[in-house]
This record gives sequence, C-alpha cells and structure tokens, in this order.
Amino acid sequence: MSGQLARIISEVRGYWGLRRKQPIGKLVSILRKEGFKCPHVLSSIGEDSAAIDLGGDNLILLSTDAVIPELAMSKPYVAGYAAILVNVNDIYAAGGRPIVAMVNIAFEELDIGVKFMEGICEAGQKFRVEVVRGHTTPNAPTNGVSASICGTVRRDAYVSAGGAQPNDVLILAIDLEGRISPNYEYGWDTTALKTSEAILKRYEAMRILAEKQLLTASKDLSNGGIIGTILLMLEYAQKGALIDLVSIPMPQDFDIVTWLKMYISTGFVVATTTDQAEHVMTIFEDHNLSAAVIGTVDDSQKLRIQLGEESETIFDFTQESIVAPPPPPQLNRVTARDSSRQKTKEDPNHK
Repeated sequence: MSGQLARIISEVRGYWGLRRKQPIGKLVSILRKEGFKCPHVLSSIGEDSAAIDLGGDNLILLSTDAVIPELAMSKPYVAGYAAILVNVNDIYAAGGRPIVAMVNIAFEELDIGVKFMEGICEAGQKFRVEVVRGHTTPNAPTNGVSASICGTVRRDAYVSAGGAQPNDVLILAIDLEGRISPNYEYGWDTTALKTSEAILKRYEAMRILAEKQLLTASKDLSNGGIIGTILLMLEYAQKGALIDLVSIPMPQDFDIVTWLKMYISTGFVVATTTDQAEHVMTIFEDHNLSAAVIGTVDDSQKLRIQLGEESETIFDFTQESIVAPPPPPQLNRVTARDSSRQKTKEDPNHK
C-alpha cells in the first residue's frame, strides 16, 4: 500500500467526527429492544429524517440534532445558526421541505443565550424555517444548543437513507462555492455569505430529484466527513462499495485528507441507477452544485477506496460497525414504485 493511501485510511478511520458516532450503537440496541413502537412511524432510526404516516398525501418528517459542545461554548452565535442548518439538511436529504423548528438552549450567562437565539433567528431567516417552540435553561452549569425540525414530503417522494442497491452508483454533490469556516477548521462554509434565494436554489435540487423518483438513497454530509457519511449509508443499507477518491469534487489546491474530513454545509451523497446518473448530475449542476459519480454499490459489506491503480478496504461491516442501525425499511421510492406495479399486475382492479 502506498504511503498516501495508508495515510488516508489511517486519518479517516481515526477522525474524531467518525469515532464519536460509535457509542451510538449501544444506545440504538437498547432502543430497538425496549422502545415503544408506534404504528404511525414509517421509518426512523438510521434515517436522516424520521417519516411519520398519518394517512394523507404527505408524510411528516422529523429531525433533531445538537451542536458539538466545543462550538456551543466558544461560538454561541455560530452554534445557534448551526443547530438549524444541520437539521435543515436532514429534511432535504429525505426529499422534503423544512417548515418549523423547536429549539433547546442552556446557558451560564444571559448574553450567551441571546447569542444562541440571534444565530437561530439568522438561520431561520435564511432557510425560511419558523421557530415555534423551545425550552430554555438559564443559569445552567454549561452552554448548549440543539434543535428539532418538522417538514413534509410527498408520500411517493420520500427518500430513505438505506435504499442503496447493488450496482447503484454513488453521486457526491457539493457546493464548492464556499470557504473554510473562520469558526471551525474542518468546516466548509457554503451559506454564511449567500442570500436565502441562492441557498434554497441549491437545496431545491434534492426536492426535484425526489419528486422525479430518481434516487434510491440519500444522506447529507455529516461531521464524519465524506467517507464517514458513505459508511453510515452503507451500514444502514447493509451493502458495500468501491469509492474512487480521484473522482471526488473538491476545491483546487486542497489536501484530499483534509477535504475528506470536512463538514460541508451543503452537500449530499445519493445513490441512483446507472441509467439515471447523468440526469441526476445535470439537475444538481443546474442548481449550482458540483456533482460526480464517485463509486459503485455492491453486496460485499465492505467499503473500499481507490487511489489511482491501488485500492484497499477501509471498513469491513462483517467485522465491525459504526452505529449498528436496524435493517433498513425498504421505503425508497424505487421499491415503493415496484411494489405498486406488482400489485397492479396481480390485481387488475387495483387502483
């Protein structure tokens, strides 16, 4: 193995943004065993957004996330903004539109709470999400902020994170019109300097792809980085893949190891069939996102990365896990569409 490939594997596997997710597996196993099951829940653990089915034409989408404590302590305004941003991405990743947010803030001093709320409101204006509920803990022993967002998606447009199938291609779509964040060394900021209209044009690509039923799976880029996000998608789908590192869109003169670790404000990994790949990339590019096919899904349950002529396994799900989510509910639109066709074939009176 070359020194460059060995460095990539070592640094990606050891990156805190990925390692911090591994304790989640223990909690998920308890929830799977002991948690109450609601009949209205269509899809939940393992997804970027849970889907709730109340019987109408649309599903309700729910997402929740907390900002890392270091950011909440040092940059409360930025942390408030980020609390909304990360959840907005989760809703769009499922093909939906975010509508309202709920926030939780805790602060040692009131001026910290004010900065949290100012950042939250700035993000609400940019992403057009109204804060409708919240909880405040003043005089807390530490500072913290989290948010939950509710959105909607048309029933036949919902995209599961776990729907990737063998021979699907993986497409990475990223807003390269950004900058290294002044607040976080591994952050690629794509929203702070843009108007709401410019930001939402980019997000609209995900809704169009979902409504056209062009995707089999989708995840927004997490703070585990590009490879970390792909790992989460593959583990949930119980699949493997080969990723070509040279194909990954990235800014000029950027170190690839650093880029693979970045939290990118606007970026998605999606799976689609080979015959739809060009169409998918065209839609992304029409919405000012750089997109490229970076890999192919397979049944190996291993993630391999390729650099030039050399390839190596970076993660083997038969031997270890990231978060050990439950098996994916086959809810991506391709499966739903095929199921509908089968019913029609078996029952000519089916409508």
